[in-house]
Amino acid sequence: MSIYATIEGIGGDGDPEDLGMPWIYQGSHILPDEDDPRGGDVGLALIPSHITRDGRDDQPEDGIPWPWLRLSIDAESDRAVLLSPAQARRLGQQLANWADEVDPTTDGDDHA
Repeated sequence: MSIYATIEGIGGDGDPEDLGMPWIYQGSHILPDEDDPRGGDVGLALIPSHITRDGRDDQPEDGIPWPWLRLSIDAESDRAVLLSPAQARRLGQQLANWADEVDPTTDGDDHA
Protein backbone atom coordinates (compact mmCIF):
# COMPACT_ATOMS: atom_id res chain seq x y z
CA MET A 1 0.00 0.00 0.00
CA SER A 2 1.42 3.37 -1.01
CA ILE A 3 1.55 6.33 1.37
CA TYR A 4 1.46 8.71 -1.60
CA ALA A 5 -1.63 10.43 -3.02
CA THR A 6 -1.44 11.23 -6.72
CA ILE A 7 -2.03 14.79 -7.90
CA GLU A 8 -2.33 15.94 -11.50
CA GLY A 9 0.83 15.62 -13.54
CA ILE A 10 1.32 15.46 -17.30
CA GLY A 11 0.10 12.54 -19.38
CA GLY A 12 -1.28 10.41 -16.56
CA ASP A 13 -4.73 9.76 -15.20
CA GLY A 14 -6.60 12.86 -14.17
CA ASP A 15 -4.42 15.42 -15.92
CA PRO A 16 -5.91 18.03 -18.25
CA GLU A 17 -6.72 16.15 -21.46
CA ASP A 18 -6.11 19.21 -23.63
CA LEU A 19 -2.39 18.96 -22.81
CA GLY A 20 -2.04 15.34 -23.87
CA MET A 21 0.86 13.04 -23.19
CA PRO A 22 4.48 14.18 -23.37
CA TRP A 23 6.45 13.49 -26.53
CA ILE A 24 8.75 10.49 -26.59
CA TYR A 25 12.38 11.52 -26.32
CA GLN A 26 14.10 9.99 -29.34
CA GLY A 27 17.67 10.97 -28.57
CA SER A 28 19.90 14.03 -28.43
CA HIS A 29 20.53 13.83 -32.18
CA ILE A 30 16.86 14.27 -33.20
CA LEU A 31 15.12 17.65 -33.44
CA PRO A 32 11.62 17.14 -32.00
CA ASP A 33 8.49 17.85 -34.04
CA GLU A 34 4.85 18.38 -33.04
CA ASP A 35 3.90 15.24 -35.00
CA ASP A 36 6.40 12.99 -33.18
CA PRO A 37 5.04 10.04 -31.18
CA ARG A 38 3.73 10.63 -27.69
CA GLY A 39 3.98 8.44 -24.64
CA GLY A 40 4.82 8.25 -20.97
CA ASP A 41 3.94 10.69 -18.25
CA VAL A 42 5.27 12.94 -15.52
CA GLY A 43 3.63 11.93 -12.26
CA LEU A 44 3.29 13.85 -9.01
CA ALA A 45 2.28 12.52 -5.61
CA LEU A 46 2.20 14.00 -2.12
CA ILE A 47 2.02 12.42 1.33
CA PRO A 48 -1.22 13.42 3.08
CA SER A 49 -1.06 14.61 6.69
CA HIS A 50 -2.95 11.58 8.00
CA ILE A 51 0.00 9.32 7.15
CA THR A 52 2.10 8.76 10.28
CA ARG A 53 4.83 6.50 11.57
CA ASP A 54 5.75 5.20 15.03
CA GLY A 55 6.60 8.10 17.30
CA ARG A 56 5.34 10.65 14.78
CA ASP A 57 1.61 11.09 15.16
CA ASP A 58 1.56 14.87 15.40
CA GLN A 59 -0.40 16.01 12.35
CA PRO A 60 -4.17 16.34 12.07
CA GLU A 61 -6.18 14.23 9.61
CA ASP A 62 -6.93 17.24 7.40
CA GLY A 63 -3.65 19.10 7.88
CA ILE A 64 -0.90 20.25 5.57
CA PRO A 65 0.67 17.44 3.52
CA TRP A 66 4.15 16.26 4.49
CA PRO A 67 6.94 18.32 2.86
CA TRP A 68 7.95 15.62 0.38
CA LEU A 69 6.78 15.39 -3.22
CA ARG A 70 7.35 12.37 -5.45
CA LEU A 71 8.08 13.28 -9.06
CA SER A 72 8.24 10.34 -11.43
CA ILE A 73 8.83 10.02 -15.14
CA ASP A 74 7.40 7.05 -16.96
CA ALA A 75 9.16 7.11 -20.31
CA GLU A 76 9.10 4.93 -23.39
CA SER A 77 12.90 5.11 -23.56
CA ASP A 78 15.95 6.82 -22.06
CA ARG A 79 14.12 7.90 -18.84
CA ALA A 80 13.17 11.22 -20.45
CA VAL A 81 10.13 12.85 -22.02
CA LEU A 82 9.66 16.09 -23.91
CA LEU A 83 7.21 18.76 -22.73
CA SER A 84 5.55 21.61 -24.59
CA PRO A 85 5.50 25.10 -23.07
CA ALA A 86 1.87 24.57 -22.00
CA GLN A 87 2.77 21.29 -20.29
CA ALA A 88 5.78 22.88 -18.58
CA ARG A 89 3.61 25.76 -17.32
CA ARG A 90 1.05 23.28 -15.94
CA LEU A 91 3.75 21.23 -14.24
CA GLY A 92 5.35 24.38 -12.82
CA GLN A 93 2.01 25.54 -11.45
CA GLN A 94 1.37 22.16 -9.82
CA LEU A 95 4.82 22.25 -8.20
CA ALA A 96 4.29 25.81 -6.95
CA ASN A 97 0.81 24.97 -5.60
CA TRP A 98 2.18 22.01 -3.64
CA ALA A 99 5.14 24.03 -2.30
CA ASP A 100 2.82 26.85 -1.21
CA GLU A 101 0.55 24.35 0.57
CA VAL A 102 3.31 22.61 2.52
CA ASP A 103 5.34 25.77 3.20
CA PRO A 104 2.79 28.56 3.69
CA THR A 105 5.40 30.84 5.29
CA THR A 106 6.38 32.15 1.85
CA ASP A 107 4.21 34.66 0.02
CA GLY A 108 4.28 32.87 -3.33
CA ASP A 109 6.57 35.43 -4.97
CA ASP A 110 9.42 32.93 -4.97
CA HIS A 111 7.88 31.13 -7.96
CA ALA A 112 8.79 33.68 -10.62
